[in-house]
Amino acid sequence: MRTLEKYRNSRLLKNLGIVFSESIATKALNFVVILLLSRHLGAGDYGKYSYIFVAIAFCSAFFDFGMENTAVRFSSKDKPSLNGIFGLYVIVKLIIMLLFVLVLVLFGEEIFELLGQQEITEYIPYLIIGFIGESLLFVNDTYLQAVQRFQLRALINICRYIVLVACVILLLFSEALLLQYALLLYLIPVMFSLAFLPKYVLLVRSFLDRRLTAVQLKEMLGYQKWMLMVSIPTNTLGRIDFFMISLWVSYEQIGIYNAAFQLSAIVSFIPFAFGKVMLPKMSELEEDKVMAYTNKVMKATAAISLVMICCIPLVNVVVPWILGSEYLDSIPVLQVMLLSAILVFAITPVEQAIYSLGKPGFITVGKYIQIAAIVLLIYATVPYLGVVWAAISVAAARLIYGLILMLLYLNYRKNRLRPVTA
Repeated sequence: MRTLEKYRNSRLLKNLGIVFSESIATKALNFVVILLLSRHLGAGDYGKYSYIFVAIAFCSAFFDFGMENTAVRFSSKDKPSLNGIFGLYVIVKLIIMLLFVLVLVLFGEEIFELLGQQEITEYIPYLIIGFIGESLLFVNDTYLQAVQRFQLRALINICRYIVLVACVILLLFSEALLLQYALLLYLIPVMFSLAFLPKYVLLVRSFLDRRLTAVQLKEMLGYQKWMLMVSIPTNTLGRIDFFMISLWVSYEQIGIYNAAFQLSAIVSFIPFAFGKVMLPKMSELEEDKVMAYTNKVMKATAAISLVMICCIPLVNVVVPWILGSEYLDSIPVLQVMLLSAILVFAITPVEQAIYSLGKPGFITVGKYIQIAAIVLLIYATVPYLGVVWAAISVAAARLIYGLILMLLYLNYRKNRLRPVTA
């Protein structure tokens, strides 16, 4: 009974419940957006919308360079320096955003022509607007994660998606749900980020007024070096399959593939939310407690993973009912993506433990191997066998990554727990 009460009152479980509730709510609201856009834009225009959407999401995460993880880890360990650390984060983020915008303004057309996406060049302004909004909100989300104010974070993100759904419905009833108007939805993140400008200014002032010590900066830079090496493959892995298939298939096929990817978020959000809560919690623990805690959580994730696998066949009924006959080809793609997402969930405890133990180099090795496997498998299969093999390639590469990560973690744990002999 005491154990039950202990878990009930656990901060981790409370925060996990909030993050899961937030993810479920935002994914449900986003699902409504996907349903309306995919049905009313058609596979072709939805494919173009998807390309811009994915480019924004990819760039905002990629050009964070893993600073999110560094900020959370060091602010959790050094509470008095929290605002100063995030002030530095905001400054670096603004510099990166400025450089990104300049590159797109000066060389945007050449970049998309090189990628074989000349039709996207007219939508570069929307890409810039979306990138700025998502990048600023990324800082806000990370700050609230670090101070473990998950309830406020959830409220902000849910409100954002409610506004998004309302705008889509308004366009629909106004008979203006066309691609050029749907792209205006990227203004919403900018509008929300403007509300937090005073907070960003406060964080920057905190950094300028109370400079971090040379020792702190050296330790953070040492860790960030590894996080940079980890973030590049991690974010590349996020949608490398999407950008690769765009080299060979039509916008209709891109739309079908992205529809499956968005529907797979029903499961793929779980490891993401799980990791968000586990990292600050595990960063506070000593090394031996991190390992013990990881072993306990791994048993629960394994059991949940088996239950989720049993639910995958339901896709055959759900997709035709939700998206219609135009998206029937997304069924096998979605099934593979769901299996792949479950695999990621199963290895999340080990991955977060490695971050908390300060060994991101282990993850770096696994991620680069995973990228190599995806590129080789997609290049060898998709041009000849179709887009479903992009999803299969990603799943196979994730399995390889999971095995590598598990072996490295078990070997590290064995060496650390080995008794010292005289």
